[in-house]
Amino acid sequence: MDLEWKRRVSIIGIIVGVYLGFRYLLPVSIPFLIGWGLAVWLHPLAVRVSKRLHVKKSVAGGFFMLLLLAVAGVLFWMGVDTLIGQMKAWVAELPVLEEHFYRYVDQCCCSIEDTFGISRTDSRRFILDNVEKMQKDLIQGISPRTIFQATDYLKGLISVVSAVIIAFISGVLFLKDLEAIRRTLRTYRFYQPWKRVLKRLRQTCVTYLKAQILIMLAVAFTCTLMLWLMKSPYFLLFGIGLGILDALPIIGTGLFLYPAMLIFFLRGQTGLAVWCLSIELVTTLVREFMEPRLLGDKLGVYPIVIMAAIYLGFFVFGVAGFILGPVALSLIYGIGKEWDIWD
Repeated sequence: MDLEWKRRVSIIGIIVGVYLGFRYLLPVSIPFLIGWGLAVWLHPLAVRVSKRLHVKKSVAGGFFMLLLLAVAGVLFWMGVDTLIGQMKAWVAELPVLEEHFYRYVDQCCCSIEDTFGISRTDSRRFILDNVEKMQKDLIQGISPRTIFQATDYLKGLISVVSAVIIAFISGVLFLKDLEAIRRTLRTYRFYQPWKRVLKRLRQTCVTYLKAQILIMLAVAFTCTLMLWLMKSPYFLLFGIGLGILDALPIIGTGLFLYPAMLIFFLRGQTGLAVWCLSIELVTTLVREFMEPRLLGDKLGVYPIVIMAAIYLGFFVFGVAGFILGPVALSLIYGIGKEWDIWD
């Protein structure tokens, strides 16, 4: 009984420890983890360049980090600028879209009356009352009380800039002493057990998340390209949105594309309806093609377990739970496996 109670206390301790670490320690550690990852990634290239050009390894690595940061910054700025431009254009066309919406509601209410005998006046009032309620909720969400919280957004921006600077500096410092740090870590008793835990984490959760991110990017790129080919003025805005929808469990791109296809079909725009169906089919093929090749049998756990971890992660960590949920589950299992808690 004493052994069983110790096992239960150990399980609770692991769960609580992982939760507290993710809640309080991880946010302040992210810049250093990014710096470590950049140092490990760029280390072979920095070593080759330093030997060929006879410069310090940290100088070569710092140059490549700056170059990578500059390219990422330019791409991010171009993407945000295009995205904001398309959002402004979409907002400017809201009156026209509103007119189309009311016309479509009238058509739907007439169809409902002809099919089910429900008065078009009653159904129209029901739909418009709910739309008005949604508008009031949206207006309350952007009320002056919320706008006056701009200082919080400024603090967030400063935090992001500070994190980027710390990640760069820590990456250069890690790169300078990477081999010495690795030799030192090997002398500690905890190194090998935690190395095995992190290896299991990489084999399961990190593999899954990496695959899902790559698939999401591929789907977003495919949707953006196809929307651009169909001459949509909001190709980037909708393309990114569809990529995010595809990454969410159960939801998928069909949540947007099937209703859009139906609306275009009812309005007599058969060509656009076919385009929406084509985008849905192509994105499904992209996911079905990439998922087996990126995952295969590498997970070692059932996909339903990962999905449940994502679902629970949303409740515990919010939006970040999409990533933190599976990572936490895999880390808890790996720690328990290493110290024979589950046995």
